Amino acid sequence: MSKTKTSKSPKPALPEPLPGLPFIDVHCHLPLDFSPKDALPSPNAQYEEFIQLGGLYLISSSIDWKSLGEIRNFASRHEFMGFTCGWAPQTVTFTASNIYADEWTHWIEYVTTHPEDFLAIGEIGLDFHHAKKIAAREKQVQEFRKVLQIALDLKKPIVLHVRNPNANYIDLQNKDHSFNLPDGANRVILEILAEFHVDPRNVMWHCFSGPPVYGPQLSKEGYWLSVPSSAWGFPMWARNTKEVPINNLLTETDASFQHPWRPGPINVPANVRYAIVAIANTHQMPQEDLARRTVQNAITFFHLENKVRKAVT
Repeated sequence: MSKTKTSKSPKPALPEPLPGLPFIDVHCHLPLDFSPKDALPSPNAQYEEFIQLGGLYLISSSIDWKSLGEIRNFASRHEFMGFTCGWAPQTVTFTASNIYADEWTHWIEYVTTHPEDFLAIGEIGLDFHHAKKIAAREKQVQEFRKVLQIALDLKKPIVLHVRNPNANYIDLQNKDHSFNLPDGANRVILEILAEFHVDPRNVMWHCFSGPPVYGPQLSKEGYWLSVPSSAWGFPMWARNTKEVPINNLLTETDASFQHPWRPGPINVPANVRYAIVAIANTHQMPQEDLARRTVQNAITFFHLENKVRKAVT
């Protein structure tokens, strides 16, 4: 377990990860650091710890043009690491209008001319938590359609960020709008994916946030769902995929977010082991078996054959 310079919080009663587990973190943001100053080890130290503890491959997700450059440069210096090209819904909502068009131009030029560099398009999607007004959500829908078409044109896997609104994040001036429903973002995403005839087997719902009833439905259709390390200490994350077959599950940290049991952006990629424990617990199977199967799932979805490090036995 990585040590951080943060106050201690009580641990849940679940077992600790067994030593020697193989694992892949399919979604983090290394080397980006959203944590308080000096709360985390350096990005290089985080990568080294990941490998030393049994990590076979690490995938970092960009969210905009700036983060793409930082992640791409870092990944180029680390053998067992790849990256995805994202245009996150938060980017759509919060980027100042005077720089949005310029950054979009740079991003689209890179992804369409260097498809061999990256593993997938994502994270992309809808975030109805951060975008509270209907107009802002409609803007996210518009941009999602654009990026989705790019992913399809490039024949790349798709990594989704889908966050529904809760009762405190609805547009009070448009209370009856369908975007305000507890599953409003899910509904729109699925409608668009169907409209574009997207193959569910090429789509991963990163850090799947439910509602839980969607887990069995999505997996039955062939979608992949990624379980964050926070599922170890926060039951809602584990509950969302309790009824999902192992063949549809992947493991991630979303680091530096989604710490196994502490609040705040203080997570590291090596903590993906806690996602393995959480899934093993809900599905009542040995950690070793779960680890091997989720590793193979990651290899299959991201086409990582001949890229991953050989597991130490």
